Amino acid sequence: MAQCDSEKGIVKRTSHKEYLKLEDKELLKVIRKVMMENKAFTSVAYKKAKFIPFPTLKRRFKDIEIWQDLINYLHLNKEYQIATMKAKKKIITPAFIKNSVKESNEELLEMYKEFSERIGAYNGASMLQLKKYGFKYSETVFLRRFGSWKNVKESCGYTFNLGTMYSKEEIIKLLMVAREKYGRRLSQKEINQDSDLPTLEIVLKFFKTTKISSIWDELEKGMEKTTTDGKTYTLEEIKELLYKEYLEKGAPLTVVEIMEKTKEGKLPGKTTIYRHFKTQKIKDIWNIVLEEKKNG
Repeated sequence: MAQCDSEKGIVKRTSHKEYLKLEDKELLKVIRKVMMENKAFTSVAYKKAKFIPFPTLKRRFKDIEIWQDLINYLHLNKEYQIATMKAKKKIITPAFIKNSVKESNEELLEMYKEFSERIGAYNGASMLQLKKYGFKYSETVFLRRFGSWKNVKESCGYTFNLGTMYSKEEIIKLLMVAREKYGRRLSQKEINQDSDLPTLEIVLKFFKTTKISSIWDELEKGMEKTTTDGKTYTLEEIKELLYKEYLEKGAPLTVVEIMEKTKEGKLPGKTTIYRHFKTQKIKDIWNIVLEEKKNG
């Protein structure tokens, strides 16, 4: 590929291997120059420029995991956004702004594939990357629509590698979703038999323990934590807060979603809610809240 020597301004043909011999700082300058000259600010456009493959850059620069990291490194955010808009790809902003999910399953999968390509996750974005890089919806939407992350990835034609797929944060999320589904702790046997969960061996490895009971103790302790700094609530105040979240979402919140709102400081802890309503069935709590609003 013909490129201009950054020092001498001489156009010459240089192989990718030669460029990779440059020091990091100089190599980044060359990459930026190539991107500017070819207007290759998206991962798709860069691939068409046939310069050093992005996977090679990921191996070279340990801090670069996805395409957006490279854009940040080279201070090309403005150019990237303009290029994305011109390509008629909606720029997705953080913070799950939709009240409800209106897209079909097919549309969700297409959004996921476009998002994965945009951030340079060529084998599909992980659940953690959805949140980290501002996907429109949380991974819970996909888990509820498709049953498991394995189904999501394979439906898009990606390879699902269970051993390297999860972070500890993602395992916690899946365990809590499973706990909500079962209505209780899962046994070691149930974890291994549930196709939506990592194997027991992987779970224990991430938590650095040999006892599943210790993991559940840790997770359930976290369930009782709130960000309300000891604030006390009346039953009526909790009803109003729950109804407000119901209106924003357009549907009742699940236990996991209530826990997320607790961490954000928008709701009291799950244990506090249960204690005020004198029940541990979230369905019964929503029936009470919505029935009162309907009749009131």
